Amino acid sequence: MQQLTKATSIIHHLYPGVVIAAAFVLLTPHVVARGYPPQLAMLLCIAVVAVPLLLLHLRLARKKEGLAGIRELNGYTQRLPTGRLVAYSVGLVFVAFIAWGALQPVDQAVTAHLLGWLPDWYRVQDFSGYSRQAITITLIANLALNGVLAPLVEEIYFRGYLLPRMEVWGRWAFVANALLFSLYHFWQPYIYVTLIVALLPMTWMVWKTKDLRLAILTHCLLNLIGALLTMAMLLGDN
Repeated sequence: MQQLTKATSIIHHLYPGVVIAAAFVLLTPHVVARGYPPQLAMLLCIAVVAVPLLLLHLRLARKKEGLAGIRELNGYTQRLPTGRLVAYSVGLVFVAFIAWGALQPVDQAVTAHLLGWLPDWYRVQDFSGYSRQAITITLIANLALNGVLAPLVEEIYFRGYLLPRMEVWGRWAFVANALLFSLYHFWQPYIYVTLIVALLPMTWMVWKTKDLRLAILTHCLLNLIGALLTMAMLLGDN
């Protein structure tokens, strides 16, 4: 397994986010102008930019390391017992939602005092003023793309590929990985604090257990539950 320098690991974490955010900035005004929420633009960016870009990087890394397939890039192949895997994942999801609820005032303060210069459409979770049809289409797409596809590919890339190659960071590797992965979300700077706090426990657990499945299951559950709760709140009110 080829280890990465600190500089290279930082670049590998952040450059995809720059590309995705640039696509989001270019695409979102057009999506909003057609009567759809900003989140639909983000979902389109996941499908046509984020997933292809991360998979392309993994393919190139596989060739560089002389491996037969992308799966062989995964440095965390240990397998927790099924019961422990599920229990850890549920616990991490619970901790993440507690952090999300507790840190809402902080995220709101950051948005109000530091990010007021961003256009209104930059807030991915803004659904106000859109038709029920537009919201429904967006939320259904969110279940598939942000609930399953994005977390699967992101965990393969960030936790399966990058984190095991960050030994240069020593015992702080999981911290660097969580911080850099949070910063990678340039299209969601208003939840940076929540992302960092929520991701640190998960990243530490994956780093300690060496089981990538824990990252994939936890990330998918977080996004799916969040998507379902959003769907229940928005469509239930319409």
